[in-house]
This record gives sequence, structure tokens and C-alpha cells, in this order.
Amino acid sequence: MRIRSICRHFAFVLFFFSVFSASAASYKRSEWLPRWSDFDGDCQDTRHELLIRYSLAPVTFTRVDNCKVATGLWMDPYTGHFFTKASDLDVEHIVPLKWAHDHGGAGWSRAQKRRFAEDPDNLWLVDDGHNQSKGDRGPDEWMPPYEPVAQIYVQRFMAIVQKYGLKPTLAEIRHFETLAANSQRTSG
Repeated sequence: MRIRSICRHFAFVLFFFSVFSASAASYKRSEWLPRWSDFDGDCQDTRHELLIRYSLAPVTFTRVDNCKVATGLWMDPYTGHFFTKASDLDVEHIVPLKWAHDHGGAGWSRAQKRRFAEDPDNLWLVDDGHNQSKGDRGPDEWMPPYEPVAQIYVQRFMAIVQKYGLKPTLAEIRHFETLAANSQRTSG
């Protein structure tokens, strides 16, 4: 009987330690996104593929090999402002990498972290200043200043969280649901 109790206690300690160590692992951006990838081998990395895909006008390139986008026309969903220079935009993770790390992604393989970091469903082109002001915060701590996008932002955030099985706290879930409900009331 005593050995069984010790074994159960030991198993619990191992389980607790493995859960704690995975969540306590320090965040390193380089484990998630050392650089943008060129998945299709056409010399355009994920950033430039997004710039081409989401431009509202034909793009121009910095070089004749058409690898790097110079200009186009993009609307920043966080501000509602339009931009014509690609260099004024950042690729924004709707669910920030560190937020994902802290909510279940810490224990993912590097390949899974990379898939998350370059998932187009989780990427928007935004004004570089607003991307930096958001940092690693979720909708409970930061919302886009352009109010018409608030509902879409919360919905996209929640969809990515669900897609990857991330684990927000109960308080965060309640806050996200409240934000989504309030956004629907004001837009509907």
C-alpha cells in the first residue's frame, strides 16, 4: 500500500514538473520565427507573399527578380489608414507568438511553432507603430483603435486560439466573449 502511494505521488510530481517546465520555458522568438520562409521557392518570403496578396493595387518591386515588394496599396485594419510603401507595414500576428507560447505553445515542436508563426490565418499587414504598441497582448489588454474592425479582430483571435488548441484563462475567455458580444451589438 505504501509503495503504491509513493508511486502515485511520484507520478503526480513528474506530471506537475513536466507541465510546469513546459509553461515556464522562456520565450525565444527565434524558436518560432528565425526568418520568414519561402515555402514555394519563388524567392518571395511569407512577408512579400502577403504584400502581393493583399495589395489593392498592382505592386512594384525593389529589384528585377520580383522578390521584394516596394509599393502597392494596403489598408491597415487596425487604423483604417492606407499605405503605399511596403516598408511602412509590419506583418502582425493576430495571436502574438509570445501569447501563444504562454498559453500552451511553449511545449510545441519547433515545426509546430513555425507553422503557427507563418499561418496566413494569423497574419495581417498593419502600420508598424501599431504592431509595436500591441506587443504580445491579447484582446483583453489591447484592441485596434479602428473600431469597425474590433469584432473581426476578436473573432479572428478566438478562431486562431481554437484552431491551435491554445488555453486562455477563464477570465480571458469571458473577456473575449464580452468583447465579441459588445462588438456585435454596436455593429448590428
